Amino acid sequence: QWMGYMEQLERTRMYLKRLRDIYNQVPYKPDTRDYYADDVYSFFIHCYHISDWIIHLNRLGLGKQDLDAFIDSHDELRICADLCNGTKHCKLKYKPRTGRQPGIASWTFSSEGVNDQMKTTKGQFYILSGSKFHDALELAESCMKLWDEFINGLFKRKATNA
Repeated sequence: QWMGYMEQLERTRMYLKRLRDIYNQVPYKPDTRDYYADDVYSFFIHCYHISDWIIHLNRLGLGKQDLDAFIDSHDELRICADLCNGTKHCKLKYKPRTGRQPGIASWTFSSEGVNDQMKTTKGQFYILSGSKFHDALELAESCMKLWDEFINGLFKRKATNA
């Protein structure tokens, strides 16, 4: 039953793993902040687009309004949607779900190496939404958990009604 959704879910999980890796330890890059910020934004882009896969595969009988209602009922997914749309589109067509466009507002990195030659780094990113800062990894983990629970619930209901 999951097969049609697996591609997008696995792609999203891959970026979640990259985000976890950034927090644990990754190779040092000269453009560390920008290089790893791309992975942060990529997670939220792919995470939000899980909704498109559900709509376009249309195996569960859900439409855009159903998915929008689910997303709008969770602060984490509203931030995810706004991060995606604000990053992906040059000009937003829609009013941000969170009231104001969120984005990466700060970051920290701790790098290690020998003789000024950095080899590894650990990073943290913070997303500002409204007046609140969110740790990017915690936000990403919450978003993925919400999608997993939502999709599992849909399949359980479908199996019960079959």
